[in-house]
Amino acid sequence: MSDRPAAAAVFDDLITALTEIRDGYVLDEQRWTDPTEIAEAFRYVGQVLSASSELFWEGDPDHPRFASIVSPARKLQGDNPDAIYHFARIRGDRTYRVRGRIREQCYASFTVHGQAADGGMAGPLLGDRNDRDFTIADDGSYEIIFSATPHDGDWVELHPDAHSIVVRTYYELTTSAQNDASIHVDLDIRVEDQESPPPLDDATIAARMAEGVAFLRQATLGQGVPSDEPSPVPFVSNTPNDVATPFSFRDSGLPVPGAADIFYSMGRWDLRDDEALVMTGTLPAGPFANVMLWNVHMQTLDYRNLSTALNKAQIEYEPDGSYRIIISHRDPGLPNWLCTDGHQRGSIFWRFLLPETDPPKPECAVVRLSELR
Repeated sequence: MSDRPAAAAVFDDLITALTEIRDGYVLDEQRWTDPTEIAEAFRYVGQVLSASSELFWEGDPDHPRFASIVSPARKLQGDNPDAIYHFARIRGDRTYRVRGRIREQCYASFTVHGQAADGGMAGPLLGDRNDRDFTIADDGSYEIIFSATPHDGDWVELHPDAHSIVVRTYYELTTSAQNDASIHVDLDIRVEDQESPPPLDDATIAARMAEGVAFLRQATLGQGVPSDEPSPVPFVSNTPNDVATPFSFRDSGLPVPGAADIFYSMGRWDLRDDEALVMTGTLPAGPFANVMLWNVHMQTLDYRNLSTALNKAQIEYEPDGSYRIIISHRDPGLPNWLCTDGHQRGSIFWRFLLPETDPPKPECAVVRLSELR
């Protein structure tokens, strides 16, 4: 009898991982007991499995392609209705030619990442470039070379440890990009002098599967158990029903996969049925800003059917240019309502992209819903 394939051992580990995730994530009462949060946990695991397959099982650094990371049916790791994200597995010793076209988007960026030590999708930031930094032709087209050796034109140096490229494409439109079927990202990646791939072999698929299983574990069991302990993340508020001062990873030196051009601010809501969380403030000048609600699995709430996110073009402003945004379980009949979709608790997440000044902290206050006018 022939030797057992290496991929079979990894498949066994996948089955083990799913059992661990069922007991240590989905059904872990230290994490959640709310029936909705448990139901969403089962759905979330299925969506992470889908991403594991497309990003890693199909990830070929010698013949890469940009795979869509999230969609309305695959939400993970803080997705965003106003952005389309792509991922490609790469190597630090190859030369890649990326071609694309700028259309309706207000921003596009490429970040190069090392392998995440914990198995996550993207590890330390090793390089970045946004559309303000590269040449765009009159028809919106562009071309960027990613390689270890210098190239003419727009070039991004690849570190020897380069493991992936993440592309962020942002849209500030009255209909969010993920809800608009006409939105399409023109984007392609090719290896220079690329040859046809050889037939898939056991060692190759086993290695890819192992990365996918590691990602599956990190995105579930690797997530912290909800607690009242202070968060070490600089942009996360430790006070319920409040958000933190916006923070950028640019020049922070932190080994994180976040975009260097974005200021983030995050907090959590926990509201009774008759309460509302009111956020007020002003938005800095810049190409993009938005705010959204996530469930406990870092997934956006149902933005296709409910008002659960607002970008700068969708917000209705006060006469003085400020905003007032209301988070509540029931519709207050006022502008800028964010619906909690039946969730007692969840996260609030702000993004401020390339602001001309440091974004001020949104002010937060809990009031009775009946007091709102």
